[in-house]
Amino acid sequence: MQIDTTRFGAIEIKESELIHFPWGLPGFEELKHFVLLEYRGGPFQWLQSTEEPTVAFVVCPPQVLGIEYRIPAVKLEPIRLDRGEDILILNIVSFNRQQNSIQFHLRSPLLFNAVSRVGYQWTMDSEEVDRNLVIPEGLSGSSGSLLKK
Repeated sequence: MQIDTTRFGAIEIKESELIHFPWGLPGFEELKHFVLLEYRGGPFQWLQSTEEPTVAFVVCPPQVLGIEYRIPAVKLEPIRLDRGEDILILNIVSFNRQQNSIQFHLRSPLLFNAVSRVGYQWTMDSEEVDRNLVIPEGLSGSSGSLLKK
């Protein structure tokens, strides 16, 4: 199938590459289908909406910074995960060109079932961040985000 994007023009994707977000993403609840696009072979990817050409998010695996999540079983129920190795976790990344910084949105990881291609954004409250987010020594996070300059 072909989708239109404002960043990459018209691109061809396979229907099997679609990721379904039954509830959309916060602020974009009406958009239910996305696709992951590789970016220059590095750790960053684009999560591109297949329904709205202007909506795409830069995402990155938390392991790139050594960050780990302890995900309670109840948080895996919405994506119907049968095997732990089938989970894919990504963080949305923002770039602030004026401050020359990158912000990893750690409080709200994207959780995907790599087999069924279903995902959602888990937004953690402060207690969940304390219990379920492991930030390596030497990195500092505030309010569930991480700034790197």
